[in-house]
Amino acid sequence: MRKSVIAIAIVVATFAAWILIFGTGTKIYRFDGLEGPVADTQLSVAVPAQISNYENGGTSRLAVLVTDPASDWLGLVRGFKAHGIPFMMTQDPARALQHDVVLAYPSISGRSLSAPALRGLANHIRSGGTVVTFDLAGGGLGELFGVASQAAGRSRSEIRWLDRSPDAKTRLTRFNSPRAEVQVGSNGIVPTTAVRMADFDDGTAAAVCRRVGGRACILGVDLGALTNRAMNGRAEQVSAEAVNSYDPGLDLIYRWIRDLYVQDEDMPYLIGTAPAGQEGSLILTHDVDFTRSVENAPLFAKAIRDRGQSATFFIQTKVIRDWNDDVFFNDDNIAPLRDVGRDMEIASHSVSHSRTFTSFPLGSGSESYPDYRPFVQSATETRNGTLLGELRVSRYLLEKILAKHVVSFRPGYLANHAALPEALATTRYRYSSTLTANTALTHLPYQLAHARSGNALVPVWEFPVTIEDEKPPRLGDRFDAAVEVIDNIARDGGVAVVLIHPDMVGHKLRFEERLIDHYGKRLWIGSLGQFGSWWSARSLAEVDFDGETLEVQAPEAVENLVIRFPKTGKSLILDGIEGSRRIPVASR
Repeated sequence: MRKSVIAIAIVVATFAAWILIFGTGTKIYRFDGLEGPVADTQLSVAVPAQISNYENGGTSRLAVLVTDPASDWLGLVRGFKAHGIPFMMTQDPARALQHDVVLAYPSISGRSLSAPALRGLANHIRSGGTVVTFDLAGGGLGELFGVASQAAGRSRSEIRWLDRSPDAKTRLTRFNSPRAEVQVGSNGIVPTTAVRMADFDDGTAAAVCRRVGGRACILGVDLGALTNRAMNGRAEQVSAEAVNSYDPGLDLIYRWIRDLYVQDEDMPYLIGTAPAGQEGSLILTHDVDFTRSVENAPLFAKAIRDRGQSATFFIQTKVIRDWNDDVFFNDDNIAPLRDVGRDMEIASHSVSHSRTFTSFPLGSGSESYPDYRPFVQSATETRNGTLLGELRVSRYLLEKILAKHVVSFRPGYLANHAALPEALATTRYRYSSTLTANTALTHLPYQLAHARSGNALVPVWEFPVTIEDEKPPRLGDRFDAAVEVIDNIARDGGVAVVLIHPDMVGHKLRFEERLIDHYGKRLWIGSLGQFGSWWSARSLAEVDFDGETLEVQAPEAVENLVIRFPKTGKSLILDGIEGSRRIPVASR
């Protein structure tokens, strides 16, 4: 009888615990008097980008002649903006041919261009101009480009860039993988008089150029489509390693085009990718998504502060006890979090930190605290979570409790929801750190596209992660490897984003201290919000150069922006410029 009573008591206690943790009546930590946000969120409608949006600009820019308006030309916009290559777009061949360097995208053929336009491109090359395309599908220009034919296929996976210098390393652009959801097409080029610039992994030519007065070049991969695929997070299985290594596949192609532009344009100029006086940029970020991380975060903030730098702390607003962890966003922990926020950026790391975030419904846009109660039941199931709820409620709690303006977001597990870009924009975030750099195939930030489709841009910029702390070996044991990766990125003015979980101090804190000490005089170091403000202003600025004067249109104030003139080795720093300005440039 006594054993039966004990057994019943155990069953009752177990059932009560189950109800408390997994029952429908999810309990939430209550902050007195706090309810909101009150205003509903209306998801913005996609406004498809138009070629005419990018048709302005002087003749010293690279010209993109769009031969198919249904193509992925918006990918080129994102890529050229990120890499600081000045460009304009047009469907008018006569307008494009006013420029020294013309990119005919995506193809040259008799179906997409008239006979006079084809003759115009041929004469442009013969008279000293440069034409680059991605598919010489016809038009009778094969002999001029120095090629016999092209072989279409989907089995190729790598572009191997040729470099014949003695200390050259193999440079790869990976664009396909058997693990990927789709296989990207490519054209293996058969050159006659053209010179190989790169080969595919099957031995066919991937990029060729021929000099005949000017220069005629072909790259056998659709760069716009590849850019959109990578920047939209659709190339996740392409890179050999997702993180903690250097894989600049997309950057290599844009540098090739940049070099053609610089060599063949009479008055080339480039827009810097790092603030003036810096080789590159290092963004320090921390994911606070565990009880112990709250206790340790102030120690990391102090170490950064003592070195005169700033950083970002992505904080999960954990107000519900569930399968993941206990409540830690509560009154007991407000003091240490406010201490962190004194001079560090406070950013959102969601409410639930769910592994199933990508499958969350969009939501109503009216989610608010304390009624929004997402419950993580297991690694594979979360109840009552919505995309808009995660964004709205986490931001509201952080701003109300910690009194910090929140503009940056990172989802748990870097889970990339299909509607995240437009949801971020409509909930007034400006910066995201959701992908890894090797997934995006670039070590530069870039603008996000609505629905991750590439048809319309949203006013949110992505800053992909380069170094993280969870993959073995321990972070503190791979300092030299991290430095090698960051040095490679800095060599071309790139951006390295470091992700650290402050769930322990020890080797992680020592790693960050060493990193700041090592790069403090070489790289820009700071928070995502700080760098994002600079990068977005840089991206929105329009800069033209006529050989004597820079004309700048800056919707947002631009500071420490370098304009380089590579043929003279000179540069100019734009500082504190907003609106329209004309700036005389010293003799080239």
